[in-house]
Amino acid sequence: NIVIETTYRVLNDRRAQLLREVASRTGIAKTAEEACAVMVTTFLSDPKDIPFALIYLVDEDGKTARLCGSTDSLKESRLSPAVIDLTEGVDDWSIAQAIQTGETQILTELETRFGNIPGSPWAEAPQEAVILPIAATGQAKVTGVLVAVASPRRRLDDLYHNFLEQIASQVSIAIANACAYEEERKRAEQLAELDRAKTAFFSNVSHEFRTPLALMLSPLEDLTSALDDRLQSDEREQLHLIQRNGLRLQKLVNTLLDFSRIEAGRVQAVYEPTDLAAYTSDLASVFRSLVERSGLALQIDCSPVSELVYVDRDMWEKIILNLISNAFKFTFEGSITVRLQQIDHGVELSVTDTGTGIAESELPKLFERFHRVSGARSRTYEGSGIGLALVQELVKLHGGSISVTSQVDRGTTFTITIPLGTAHLPSDRIQSNRTLES
Repeated sequence: NIVIETTYRVLNDRRAQLLREVASRTGIAKTAEEACAVMVTTFLSDPKDIPFALIYLVDEDGKTARLCGSTDSLKESRLSPAVIDLTEGVDDWSIAQAIQTGETQILTELETRFGNIPGSPWAEAPQEAVILPIAATGQAKVTGVLVAVASPRRRLDDLYHNFLEQIASQVSIAIANACAYEEERKRAEQLAELDRAKTAFFSNVSHEFRTPLALMLSPLEDLTSALDDRLQSDEREQLHLIQRNGLRLQKLVNTLLDFSRIEAGRVQAVYEPTDLAAYTSDLASVFRSLVERSGLALQIDCSPVSELVYVDRDMWEKIILNLISNAFKFTFEGSITVRLQQIDHGVELSVTDTGTGIAESELPKLFERFHRVSGARSRTYEGSGIGLALVQELVKLHGGSISVTSQVDRGTTFTITIPLGTAHLPSDRIQSNRTLES
């Protein structure tokens, strides 16, 4: 009879299967402790190669190592102490020595040291264990230790060593991935907290500015009307200058307040069925006298839409006024065109000017908060750099999108698209009982 030895093939297949299982789970855990627990749970599927295993992680101070994963169901037993004091340098598993030297340790005569070690499917008691230091790839600092007890029926040869080292490497990857995820989560939380603090600051400052501004502007308006006939022309101009700048500051404060409310999620939109063509045309017409006085042409082309469009009218007004104001600010000759048309399943609004245009390098940053195009020639230097960012947020609240195309010295076009219907809107914010005229 011809005999074929299959032991090594079976052994290699079994170990390869465990390595695949371990590798497939390296990205599951979100914390280092969870990664250790996932790894030792995976080891339970192959007790013939790893009858017993422990994973310890080194604390940040480097003085203690804490148990984070164990195949032992008993907790805080002599086999699996919860904490190892690394300052003493001596422990039953030689964990401190593996951490301090960064070298693999081999333990023998385990039955004499610990008595019966659970987990082995064989009648014989395990006698050998490998203590493998765990370090992040490319780093010398040891962050943990894998204690792997060897099978009592296999020699701890080079193949067995190599297999356990690969296991330790996969454990290291799992812990590193979990730590990276945890660090990213902490950074995200810190950024979110910073963003919340900034939003609260802008909201508080805006509120604090509004009251004294209102108390200043109202008497100033009364004073301007009462003294208009008695003032010299230069005095009248100075008073009007104060009033104009007060109104500019009030507009800036209101914009900051709108933006802070959106960021804080406190905006209570009300979406109403609206004849958007007529409404947009009325809003744009407000600018006609200002635009034409400056020697420009205002063209309004708002084609009727086949159905009423659900928008928050106050938000839509802010969108239109911001875009036309922006176009007027950077246009010195030519025209400003406001066009509304129906497209597939939506409505498209475009505001086109023949102004100074925007450099291509500036376009990706145009909707960033507080970003202002450097060196751009404009009618005034006023502006907070959040007008377009506010427009983008308002468009998003309508389930729409905004884009921009521009050529330097040729002009700029902002295009907004919003869907028809109400499926994209929160159902509790839809107001359908108001008439079009109300």
